[in-house]
Amino acid sequence: MMIRRLRQLPPEARPHIAAAGRVLAQATARMNTMSPREIAEAAYTPGGPSREQLEKLAEARLMGQPIRHTPPAEVA
Repeated sequence: MMIRRLRQLPPEARPHIAAAGRVLAQATARMNTMSPREIAEAAYTPGGPSREQLEKLAEARLMGQPIRHTPPAEVA
């Protein structure tokens, strides 16, 4: 299990894991204040998923639906 692996980490890794948890919590709190369109605009990177795909993912997240990997669009 994942918890068992975390307990096996050296003590000096714990502050880094805690810091990553704080960053994740802050990002989640910020996303919770945004609309799916705003999330898509913030996440969009040329060459990656389209804004429409990102918006659908954001909508699914807000609805509590499982989010599956969406393969990138093919480049012509």
